[in-house]
Amino acid sequence: MVSAHCTGTWPDCDMIPLGRISIRGERGEDRMTRLTKDEQYTLITFFNIFKSPLFFGGDLPSNDAFTLSLLTNKEVVKMHNQSTDVKQLFQKDGKIAVTSKNPKDGSVYLALFNISDNGSQKVSVNLSDLGISGSAEVLNMWTGEKSKTTSNEIGTDLKPHSSILYQLKSKK
Repeated sequence: MVSAHCTGTWPDCDMIPLGRISIRGERGEDRMTRLTKDEQYTLITFFNIFKSPLFFGGDLPSNDAFTLSLLTNKEVVKMHNQSTDVKQLFQKDGKIAVTSKNPKDGSVYLALFNISDNGSQKVSVNLSDLGISGSAEVLNMWTGEKSKTTSNEIGTDLKPHSSILYQLKSKK
């Protein structure tokens, strides 16, 4: 993920630079984040799956509906609060997969990222790598779309700087 104004830089995981960033900033003019919507999803997905502290860096009263949805998604907040055993499954060729588990309800969370700068890429993992045998119910945690696995892998094509966050529940 690259911000539009600082090529080659990454956000620091101690501040969430979303929404209205500066009103009367010590540097620069009043502005909104320069991250695209895909980059905003990617940033907040990274922060949540890694259980980073969630310190919002924008002006809360100025939030638009999209920014507010990133900060208040109940299922994502639940994952942040209850998940354990966070681990990176791989980082290769601009693709990253990170997983965690919810010991309270048996959910497995999976975040897939395309961190490359150009070209869509298929990012996927085998269900067995997540400790799931058989099929699973799948929830896209950002859209609320529900589905079921139809093969032994889960994944999707992702545009550059984009991500997806799944909650999976094993169905034996």
